[in-house]
Amino acid sequence: MRPCAGDPPLGDAGPRDRKLEDTKAFPDFRQISIFIALFELGSIAKVAARLGMNASTVSMALARLREIYQDDLYVRSAVGMIPTVKAESIYPALKQAQQLLQASTLAGDVFDPAVATRRFRVAMSEVGVCVLMPGLRALLAAEAPGVSLEQVEITADTPWHLESGTLDLVVGHVPTMGNAVIRQRLYREHYVCLGRIGHPALHADMPVEAFLGLSHLSVASWGRNRQRWEDHVAEKLGARPNIRLQQSSFAGIEHLLADSDLVAVVPARLAGALMRFAPLVAIDLPFESPSYVVHQHWHPRHKKDAGATWLRKALARVAQEEGAPAPELIPR
Repeated sequence: MRPCAGDPPLGDAGPRDRKLEDTKAFPDFRQISIFIALFELGSIAKVAARLGMNASTVSMALARLREIYQDDLYVRSAVGMIPTVKAESIYPALKQAQQLLQASTLAGDVFDPAVATRRFRVAMSEVGVCVLMPGLRALLAAEAPGVSLEQVEITADTPWHLESGTLDLVVGHVPTMGNAVIRQRLYREHYVCLGRIGHPALHADMPVEAFLGLSHLSVASWGRNRQRWEDHVAEKLGARPNIRLQQSSFAGIEHLLADSDLVAVVPARLAGALMRFAPLVAIDLPFESPSYVVHQHWHPRHKKDAGATWLRKALARVAQEEGAPAPELIPR
């Protein structure tokens, strides 16, 4: 059968078929994200963990990327998956494409909290959850009843998640955030010592040696073997506290302290929060307390995002109201 006039030559794709083929020649957003993560991590297993998918999915995406670019892109080595020259040459463009695609999903310039139904994802330290989340939750209920929050813990991957767009905000003392993000100071924090009411040895103006000799409960947060104040004492005084119990979370320490003669050096605002739930008292440390600054961090892509801007202002209000007062201390 002879082709009709105007038909494409036999064996040649028509305009529609060529359009479909052209579409298949470009990576999708998930493939781009996998490419970027593999470039930065050098391990299929680490990419799978970061992106919340299994390793076979990552491998299949890599196979498809290799077909698209007609290159191995990544090769195995003693130090992991390393990029080829081709992968290094296309990384900047794909990174920019990833950021542009993420920016295109942001909300518009208008955000009305009274009727908004947006969901925000916030990484917050454990102390921040105890100190700031109750006030923030109450503010949302009163002013933005349709807005919801997903709070996740701060980990080593938090800076990447903020940069990649899977987080809207990071709240805490996070020195690893780097200079590419925007930060706002919420408050400066210091430490106090917390113990049960009626503790036989805990009192104001006690000597440093007696204080360090108390039975201490130490909470070593993410990424640390000791609390910041312990390093401060070792550096300034050349001594270490008597650590009798160490745990990785502040959860439940108010009950441990209330039911024993253990004491714990904790951030002052956290002490104030815990004293609402257990019969505890706080004293100033018998030496100059170290301090740190709590910030909220966001990516520049969220600078003009009306919804994210509202959330940041709301959190700053809560920090002023809830974060400012220190606990009532035992009189000196």
